[in-house]
Amino acid sequence: MKKVFYLLAFVAVFFTSCDPLDDVYDELDAQGPGNIIVGEAKFTLTDDDYDDLGLNFGNFGSTDQAKSLLPAFLADKFPVWGEGSLAEVTYELFAPLQEQDSIVRYTVTTEDYDSNPETERFNNFDDNDQIFDFLNVRYPNPVDNMLVSLTYDFFNGSVNEFNNGFFYTDGEWKFIPGLTDDEYTLVGERFPNFSNEDEADEKMPLLLLDKFKFNFPEAGDIEATMYKLFVRDVSDLDGDGRTDDRTTYSFIKYFQYDGAAWSAYDNTVNETLQFGNDGTTWVPDNTITYTIGSSDIAIIASALESTYPNPVANVVRFNSFDRRASSGNYWNDDMLLEAFNALLDSVNPGAEEGQKYVLTFATFTGSVVDETQKVIKSGGVWVYNN
Repeated sequence: MKKVFYLLAFVAVFFTSCDPLDDVYDELDAQGPGNIIVGEAKFTLTDDDYDDLGLNFGNFGSTDQAKSLLPAFLADKFPVWGEGSLAEVTYELFAPLQEQDSIVRYTVTTEDYDSNPETERFNNFDDNDQIFDFLNVRYPNPVDNMLVSLTYDFFNGSVNEFNNGFFYTDGEWKFIPGLTDDEYTLVGERFPNFSNEDEADEKMPLLLLDKFKFNFPEAGDIEATMYKLFVRDVSDLDGDGRTDDRTTYSFIKYFQYDGAAWSAYDNTVNETLQFGNDGTTWVPDNTITYTIGSSDIAIIASALESTYPNPVANVVRFNSFDRRASSGNYWNDDMLLEAFNALLDSVNPGAEEGQKYVLTFATFTGSVVDETQKVIKSGGVWVYNN
């Protein structure tokens, strides 16, 4: 008879003189072959793990690379876990964001405002659509990944001058907020620019706490910004015919919020993949483990109370499904599947085709015991996946 052992591994615990799993291994050896350990683990890869995976950097280059390398890693990490085991692995994925390939510096003129009936009267913009209309006229054939560092007047209660970025990428203009002269002054700059990138990386996070506070950022949010550096004029932006002098260039820079502070985005994001053991190897797996509770039973009751009034009333009262075939409150497999469909369509209405669930729920068979059923979405409905 095949025996199945369930383990939950979330953290590693070390003792002074023994491996805490030694007793489990000894028991399995004594009972012979045919035993299966089913475990579940959630963990984040460490620097040592990336080294063990043979990666030169502490991240994967693509999701496909992670899917390719992690199965062997998991087989080595959990050598005695078998079919039905799950491992949720969080890792860093290399995900650079697009920066400018070229830059244009431009100040909107009176003639520019006069050329548009919406802006000619007051010689300023008063909504962003007017700015995008201007850019489409000024740059009818923009090159991809071109940044326009645009200085312009904008009315919002009063007229103020702004310098913001407008980035043409993927066929459209995107607004990139710049800094005001006052913001540069606030962090100790004599002129409206930074001296070098390291200084910008140090001071920008201080400004962004206030600049984006009304965006109500959440941990993990990434924001694009534009700041200015005083550097060598390699593209002759000032038009003096020289490329060995210095002038102000604008640059796109991305910063990430961790829930409390901003820092320069390091071109990696956290991604999580779940793998399942199919009895032979570890494969990417989208299985969600879910325990049905009282709030879930309320959803099921609302959907099925007119169809199965007595079984529904019983499960609502006792929070367990009666699985005794002789009972008038009996929930057979077909009835349970109807219940699972009602529940999952409510809690995960956007579930994709092929999504899997392992559902655990309380049953009554003379005493209350947990039962587990596997389902998968197929043809738009949930079917058993045992």
